[in-house]
Amino acid sequence: MEYDIILATQSEIRRNLLKNTGIRFKAIKSDFDEAQLQDALNGKICSLKDAQDLVMKLSFEKAKNISCRYSKDLIIGCDQTLYFKKRILNKPVNYEESFEQLKGLSGENHKLITATTCVMESKQIWSYISVQDMQMRTLSDEYIKNYIKEIGDKVLNILGAYEIEGKGINLFESIGDDLFSIQGISILQLTKFLRKAGYIE
Repeated sequence: MEYDIILATQSEIRRNLLKNTGIRFKAIKSDFDEAQLQDALNGKICSLKDAQDLVMKLSFEKAKNISCRYSKDLIIGCDQTLYFKKRILNKPVNYEESFEQLKGLSGENHKLITATTCVMESKQIWSYISVQDMQMRTLSDEYIKNYIKEIGDKVLNILGAYEIEGKGINLFESIGDDLFSIQGISILQLTKFLRKAGYIE
């Protein structure tokens, strides 16, 4: 039996990563409003488990939002957050905040948490969470300003204001061991599940 697969995202990076596997799918942006869940922890001290639970819940809700309309299709939902000094760091809202985030992360270690979830008929049938250790180089203010100027508006759509698949890799001394998860979707674990469950060959 063939299943239609839907990736619940507007992220070009996630779409390209899944496309490169050869899996046939369509991408549909989820209309789920993340604000209520995010606001519960925004700016507050929380545990790593709290951050993981939030990301997992968001990835599920994004997929479930589409599953309500496409109940017979397999929906893949993803979410990601940055955990630093017992707080969650969201995407910067302006250039000033992107500078402050990068200045704060400079020379420090943080964790990048990625959740990938599969939903069918509004029920979670599989999920995976990745926690990657990210060590940023010590950066001068001038370097940060030049980096932000070079990548422009993209800095406002990226957690921690860094673009790991592009110039942002230069900000790091070391990154975790799963580049796909760092880029926003746990491709290796996802394709393993899809094959084992019979959704793909």
